Amino acid sequence: MNQTPRPSSAPSNEATPRRTVRRPSSLPSGRALLGGLLVTVAGVGVFAAYAGAQQAPSAQVVVADADLPAGHRLTADDLRTEAVDLPPGTLSSTHASVDALIGSVTLAPLGADEIVQGSAVRTPDIATGAVHEFSFPVDRDRAVDGDLRPGERIDLLATYGTGGDAYTVVLARGATVTAIDSGSRSTLTSGGSLVLTVALGSADEVLEVAHASQVASLTVVRATLADDDPGTRDRTQSPGGTTSGRSTGPSGTNGAGS
Repeated sequence: MNQTPRPSSAPSNEATPRRTVRRPSSLPSGRALLGGLLVTVAGVGVFAAYAGAQQAPSAQVVVADADLPAGHRLTADDLRTEAVDLPPGTLSSTHASVDALIGSVTLAPLGADEIVQGSAVRTPDIATGAVHEFSFPVDRDRAVDGDLRPGERIDLLATYGTGGDAYTVVLARGATVTAIDSGSRSTLTSGGSLVLTVALGSADEVLEVAHASQVASLTVVRATLADDDPGTRDRTQSPGGTTSGRSTGPSGTNGAGS
């Protein structure tokens, strides 16, 4: 009689599969989030800077086309325009047109490619057209102690005679100083004088200034910041002399004639 084999109670050699239990992943820490944010912001900044660098400058400014000394009267050949990007505050002190600067006088030396700022030039107050430039010596202590710069405006007075017979006349008002020799040829150490070159508005003014520079004592008055006030008199007399008023110069003309 056949018997059904009974299951063996002996351990089996086959391994029982194991279950792996994993811990749930944790959320990023606050430090990690902050670091990621900073990296993102930096990336946006770099991109914005790159994009801005690819944009063409939008403003035009006038620059010097060559080295220019102080006291130089500007021409079209001295200047050119360049495209730049500048803050509005800086841009407001520059010039955008070469034509607007022609005839101006440099108040300080300008280097080639340097932006011409408003404080570096002085536009002549004499009307456009031909002007007469004249150089003359004057004592330093009668010319604002020599504290003048090319481009400034001056009133020029002449005193004739001495004592009770002395009188003073106005030779020019608002004349523009175009050059000053204050030491290149030892003018300050020789007699305490300097040589001024001024732009005068007429040939008559040149005649009067030329005569006065030879026979009168000259006085230079800074008028750069003065209002355009012609005054009510162009001549004054010593006490006891002829009554002061708007009268004629030494040769019957208004001012100092020959």
